[in-house]
Amino acid sequence: MDLTAASRPAAGVLFLVAVDASLNAYSSINSSPWTSENFGADPERAATCRKYVLLADGASLALGALGAGIAGNLWPLFGAVVVVVFMHYLYTRALKKAQESGSDGWKE
Repeated sequence: MDLTAASRPAAGVLFLVAVDASLNAYSSINSSPWTSENFGADPERAATCRKYVLLADGASLALGALGAGIAGNLWPLFGAVVVVVFMHYLYTRALKKAQESGSDGWKE
């Protein structure tokens, strides 16, 4: 992909907009990684979390692909992929920590 001096600002904006849209997809579809870490030892809650993480992964990639298609530029897809990799890692790590600690809900 040729990034001329004139196209760099637009590429940056496209990348950041895709990152923002992807993060919004995660925040609207999922609870936070913190919540997953504190409730994820419950097998049903962990399975539900994984389902919604995959839905957010798909929504983010779809938004990035659609943005890339509309813009005729791959930067929106790159932005979405960065977020998907990072957020999928965060949720996987949070669920692993929940399993290790046995944290499955509020303790009374």
